[in-house]
Amino acid sequence: MRKLLVGVVCAVALAAPSVAPAQQQEGWSYAYLEGVATATLHDNHGRTTATLTCRPPTGDIVLSDFTLPRSARGARQASVRIGAMAVNVPMSVEGRGRNRAVVINLPQRPPILAAVQPNDRLSVTVNNQTVTYAEGGPARMREVAYACWGG
Repeated sequence: MRKLLVGVVCAVALAAPSVAPAQQQEGWSYAYLEGVATATLHDNHGRTTATLTCRPPTGDIVLSDFTLPRSARGARQASVRIGAMAVNVPMSVEGRGRNRAVVINLPQRPPILAAVQPNDRLSVTVNNQTVTYAEGGPARMREVAYACWGG
């Protein structure tokens, strides 16, 4: 009877959902859920450091950076660069506490996507503070854009 009880307890434990938080892998991930295309960048601790989102029909790409809010005090504009091409666009700081982010709305079909090369990096500069994102950022931005624009 004892062996049966141990076997049942082990089987239940294996079947139960894990209570440990899911670990996010460092780098970019992509998802298309409920009509929103999203690329998310995680640091080596699993924290979200940036997102790229796009929702039809407007087709605007929204870049949210969670590492720049302190540097962005008083700023109204950000420079978004992919490789050698950059655009200056309006930005705002939104949210509270750990959810504060620099939010940048890139207009539909931003011209910087046309110039993307395979080894280019995506970066944002606010108040002379530059964040260069992990490799693959421009490719993820293009993936988000095309998923959004394709409807």
